[in-house]
Amino acid sequence: METIRLVVETFIRLVRAEIDPGAVLAASDDIFEVTDVPSLVLQGPMLTENMARRTQSRLIDKDVPSLTYEERKHPRLYHLDFDVVATTASTPELVDLQEKIARFYQVHPVLEMGEQGVLNLTESVPLGGLRRVNLSDLRQSSGRLRIEDCPIYDGLVDIGKLIKDRVFEFVDGVEETRVFTPED
Repeated sequence: METIRLVVETFIRLVRAEIDPGAVLAASDDIFEVTDVPSLVLQGPMLTENMARRTQSRLIDKDVPSLTYEERKHPRLYHLDFDVVATTASTPELVDLQEKIARFYQVHPVLEMGEQGVLNLTESVPLGGLRRVNLSDLRQSSGRLRIEDCPIYDGLVDIGKLIKDRVFEFVDGVEETRVFTPED
């Protein structure tokens, strides 16, 4: 499963539904030109691993009815950072768009990912907090947001059978057999 792509697509759909239907995604270092205003450009994602949450432990999912298990490494968790660039024709429009985006962070503190759970959505730098070169007569404001702890799995899964029968042998020839059924 392509986790980052799924997260980014879900995020873009949410931004288009809540802020600007014409919002676009641009690669981190791409140069872009705004032709229609108001516009919202999301530059990114820029990935940063959350090293403090890296672990060597393993995940084990048991399927008791079929007496099988799946084992894999814990995923690495990455923060996805986006620069948010808002462009309008006038300053009052820009202020209104800034307020709309600030409200978006309050209404959506998490990004709902369905069966995969939720990811925190945080405002790293408020809109207007980043400097950027503006070579037009348009009004621009930029900020940064972060989607936290996006899990990336290595794709390697070990599948095996759960133990069904156990034989215990004790000193002096005592032997006990236990059979476990899926209901146990």
